[in-house]
Amino acid sequence: MTKGKRIRTLRIQHGFRQEQLARTIGVSKQTMYKYEFDIVTNIPSDKIEAIADALDVSPAYIMGWTRDADPNLLLQNHLSEPEGLYKYNCLDEHGQMVVDTVLSLEYERCSGHNALIHDADIQSNDNN
Repeated sequence: MTKGKRIRTLRIQHGFRQEQLARTIGVSKQTMYKYEFDIVTNIPSDKIEAIADALDVSPAYIMGWTRDADPNLLLQNHLSEPEGLYKYNCLDEHGQMVVDTVLSLEYERCSGHNALIHDADIQSNDNN
């Protein structure tokens, strides 16, 4: 789905007329039409943010970087800690070993990724 289609679909779901959303984000109705029908595809970032705010989604969803329209959806899809612990404790020894292994590997992968980003930020700041 394109940026324009996502914007149009969300606008309709929220009950906005094209003119209302355009006025809310500070553009003309014609510009909003061009956004929705992908005539203008390089939508300015401040307009993407304004559209996302008005339609209660993340800018990443508008851009197509995530399929989750709700910025809180990721949190809702995860197990709560008590539920996760309960399920973990119901596993046999092999199941717990598999979960522990995957958790350790994913933690290392994410920690390494975050460390690389942190190091890149430090290098960038040093160069300025």
